[in-house]
Amino acid sequence: MSVLNRLKKKMLRHPWLYVVRYALISENGEQANFDQLARFDQFNDLSVVPDYFFKINSEISVAEHADELEKSKQIGQYLRSKTKPGPAIGLSPEATLRKMLEGNGGVCSDFSEMFNLFCLINQIPVKEWGCVDRLYNTQFGHSFNEIYSSAKQKWVAIDIHKGILFKEPSGNYLSTIELFQYLRAGNQLEIEHYSEYQSPQIERLNYVYTAQTIPFLVDNRHFKYISNCFRKYEKKIPKLLIDSWIILVQKNQRFIFVLDNYKKLLFKKS
Repeated sequence: MSVLNRLKKKMLRHPWLYVVRYALISENGEQANFDQLARFDQFNDLSVVPDYFFKINSEISVAEHADELEKSKQIGQYLRSKTKPGPAIGLSPEATLRKMLEGNGGVCSDFSEMFNLFCLINQIPVKEWGCVDRLYNTQFGHSFNEIYSSAKQKWVAIDIHKGILFKEPSGNYLSTIELFQYLRAGNQLEIEHYSEYQSPQIERLNYVYTAQTIPFLVDNRHFKYISNCFRKYEKKIPKLLIDSWIILVQKNQRFIFVLDNYKKLLFKKS
């Protein structure tokens, strides 16, 4: 790595730059409104879904009258069966999905965002979540989703990237909040694989989903603006500059912390 690249990397990891970034994109959420908080379908409709997604959705053959959880499994099974491990993509929705299906990568956040759009097509209420092990000098970050099941009359956490659901020993599926409250109560992680896909590093799940993990809800109310920016400029301008502009005009995603006070966690360390 060149001296210039090492210097750039060191600057991007400066503690105060990290603090400023989280301060700009984060807020503490109201725990009383867990069920209604920042659903993707609450702020977006079919007008944000590119035509390419409808074409792929017809190939998935999602069962029209099935419960939302079964539909979600079908979408997840398709995405995992058609993709290969690789680097993060993070471009416009259509560019990201094309690269994923062509075998050119896709990480957990790419899977979560693509899943959001397929949920819109198939009328599945959905939320996007993230989690980290700490708010400074993190060892990992992860993205997953949560859908509402009419049959079970509850929200159910689903990890599309890992192909898993979360449950209690009784077999009841857990929502995201229930999952982390369950883990923080001292219980062991219980998972269910819903497809043939098996993570090559399954042991890492016990580092990602733990009592110490900090979950946050991803507020996608400006998704249309963000996707249009990437669609227009991704071939002309570096991704970092596009991301910076989106934050500057306050159209960025927001991280809503619902179990922890992010200010205490962040400023205590810094």
